[in-house]
Amino acid sequence: MIQKSLYSILLIIILILSLSGCTSNKNQENSNDVDWLPSYSPLHSLGSGSNDFWIVYPTGHTNSSESVTHLSWVNDSLKEGCILFVVHKTDCETCKPQADRTKRLAENYNEYIVFYDLDLTFGGSIEKKGYDSYLYDPDGPPGFLALTGILTLINNSGTIEYAWHSWELDVKYSEMEEWLKDGIYYWHKNNGELK
Repeated sequence: MIQKSLYSILLIIILILSLSGCTSNKNQENSNDVDWLPSYSPLHSLGSGSNDFWIVYPTGHTNSSESVTHLSWVNDSLKEGCILFVVHKTDCETCKPQADRTKRLAENYNEYIVFYDLDLTFGGSIEKKGYDSYLYDPDGPPGFLALTGILTLINNSGTIEYAWHSWELDVKYSEMEEWLKDGIYYWHKNNGELK
């Protein structure tokens, strides 16, 4: 009798908690929980400065204002979504925090992006993609770890082009998130017009 009463009370408590939302496991950073995209306004636009998306090498790069021949895996992936990548090494203590932040960002925006975790210690095609990604180094050689980049589609005077922004070393999560949301916005706005 007492056991049945305890089960009933426990069932009532679980039901109340479920209905009140107290057991909700929603991550506040997770983009999948909020329909933010339709009303979003980007913070960054096309240009050649450090606060812009680039279609040519930016100001300060050794090849400033020269065009870029994009990598084949970038060409293929931009058909699927905005790209986020991080180049790092597992045993690199100084680049681990940036790699971890980028992986968390990728997890939180997974439905909108194509993510590449380019850990150079894996060798093979992952290592090759990692080293090839230094094409997107923001200031040119020498390259430093971690290298993080976002690639998207952008309208440049009526022509849809590939655009990117990248960083070496550490970047705050909130800063990367702003850029990634911009990249997602531009990709969704322009992907139907890609020829």
